[in-house]
Amino acid sequence: MDAPLADVCRATSAAPYYFPPHNFETTKPFNLVDGGVAANNPTFLAVCEAMKEQKKDFHKFVILSLGTGATNESGKLEVGDGEWGIFDWLWQDDNSTPLLDILTTASDEMTEMYMSKVFHYSGLEHNYTRIQVELKHSEAQMDNSSKENLESLEKIGQNLAKNNDAKLEDFASRLVKIRKARLAHMPA
Repeated sequence: MDAPLADVCRATSAAPYYFPPHNFETTKPFNLVDGGVAANNPTFLAVCEAMKEQKKDFHKFVILSLGTGATNESGKLEVGDGEWGIFDWLWQDDNSTPLLDILTTASDEMTEMYMSKVFHYSGLEHNYTRIQVELKHSEAQMDNSSKENLESLEKIGQNLAKNNDAKLEDFASRLVKIRKARLAHMPA
């Protein structure tokens, strides 16, 4: 199939509400939207795919799951009364998108809960690391490319890296130990 990387990138960022599906053709035509529609946090799907392809169980996996930010207002999300129609669910006057917010938040939180519980109950909690940042609604708006918002997001990213430095160092050390152990068992 060998789709051009530019087409893959455009398709994976074609978020409904904001962008139209991306159309391209290789051996067949494709009309694709952002993968977040099906799996906003694809960690679980990646583990399943790796297990299938590598023929290994998840006990051998060491995962660093990096989020792209979640609105801190998700716990405060209010839905309307019985008078809400389809347009109220899709778009509000404050530019919020209640239905989309509910679906992506639920998907993210369920994947995070499932992954952390599976690794924890298997005694492998150190094999799964999740880093996510809480964003204000205005910072999380995908169509807000104002200079102020981009500068704010850059600062948030820098703080996120700084605040998770120990977690990232621990993860890197773990990978180094695993690599050394594998090399020690390789035939010369």
